[in-house]
Amino acid sequence: MTEKEIQNHIWENREDWTKLLSKIEFPKKIEIENPSHLTPSQAIFNMIVTQYEKHYNSLYELELIGCEVPLKKDSDSTIRADFLGVLGGRNGLTVVELKKSKQTERQAYTELLAYGSHLKTLFSPMSKMDIAYVLISPMEERIVREATINSILYDKTNVIAMIPKWENDDINTLVLEPWIPTFKEIDSLTTSCFSGSNFDVFKVTWDALEGDWSPAEDGEDPDQDMIDKMNSVSAYAAQIMEAKGIHGFVYTMQNWSETKGMGHLINAIVIGGINPYKATKNRVLTTKYDLKQNEADEVLIDYFDIYEIIPELKREDKAEGDYKPNHLSDLSMTWNNEISGICFDIVKTLTKSLDKEWIETSYGGFDWERYQRNTMEDSYCHNFEMRVTGLIRELFFEYSKMDYDFIRKNGEEDHMQYWHGDIPNYLVDISTHQYYLRNFILRLFNPYFEFMDNIEGDEEE
Repeated sequence: MTEKEIQNHIWENREDWTKLLSKIEFPKKIEIENPSHLTPSQAIFNMIVTQYEKHYNSLYELELIGCEVPLKKDSDSTIRADFLGVLGGRNGLTVVELKKSKQTERQAYTELLAYGSHLKTLFSPMSKMDIAYVLISPMEERIVREATINSILYDKTNVIAMIPKWENDDINTLVLEPWIPTFKEIDSLTTSCFSGSNFDVFKVTWDALEGDWSPAEDGEDPDQDMIDKMNSVSAYAAQIMEAKGIHGFVYTMQNWSETKGMGHLINAIVIGGINPYKATKNRVLTTKYDLKQNEADEVLIDYFDIYEIIPELKREDKAEGDYKPNHLSDLSMTWNNEISGICFDIVKTLTKSLDKEWIETSYGGFDWERYQRNTMEDSYCHNFEMRVTGLIRELFFEYSKMDYDFIRKNGEEDHMQYWHGDIPNYLVDISTHQYYLRNFILRLFNPYFEFMDNIEGDEEE
């Protein structure tokens, strides 16, 4: 059976499209009796399965409106989408790409995204929710399976993969069965991301601007207008981080007015994000070399090579003593510079005024654990609203909804994070609260407190 025969059969039966969809039972969400013991990978699996099932159910409303559709502009080469469709009752065009063999499915996402890009140009400005993708493919290549998971999890693409199946080479037996990622596949892509050593933190400070942004007199606290200004800075920063796909947190703070004698740059924005290169280093060390998370944390990225991650790269042999660039370390440093650049741009934009051409700024870089131990940086100050972004935001609300459901039914005593009973009645009251969000980030780092025994054992020795 050829790919063209499958394409023709689907098109000829477009009026009965739903009969081609295999009715299967989606895997159950991982049920944890007490959400205190939920791991990030388990939460992510539940999120993906829920979203994936929603996409699959929407296919029953899909109307195919074109087959072998040429997408081109004048003087450009033509690309052809296998199918175009619209989802009834939902916003969005649907691109359907068909690949019959393992050999051809490797090009699937290149072509899918090319078609999508063309449609976004035609219907500019399209948002991510305005276009959906369906990949019909054997899903035998690991790179295709991982690309599907990454597209859903990190790129927020509306995509679903369907496996074509038939019996005895009979086209009339063709069915399309949804490919569903396993927990193991999801865990392998997300493991070791959530570690304190992967969170790079940058702090940009700026002038006190007494009377407008900070108190004019020593010993005074900022008034509500000043607090609102600072919270507007973090709200804007969170929007920028979301747009750039940064998974982390942001907040503003202000040193106590009594400390101005030590320096007048008392206003600050603090941005923390998961450095993807450090996270990848840890993932390789824990999966390929069987290191524990805390052991992987101790391996500096300066001593880890990009060839460990992309072994297909050809290394040029150099004589001993010659300079050997560490591309991974360089990429990590560049990522850090981009984050600090975001901080400076935000401060420069939001402190623009009618009476000042220039405002003095400064900056510093930390890891999250070290920053919180620095009393001058994190204690003698007013910490304002905190906002989480990207996957951290999604996980926070996924965890919190489960926490509230559990506590409403069982009380706080058996909940490891909220046993003290100090939890507001409404979830909204913890959504930007420093105390609850910081504890949640620590919870992601070490959901099982798995290193505590090792630490205690080391101390005894």
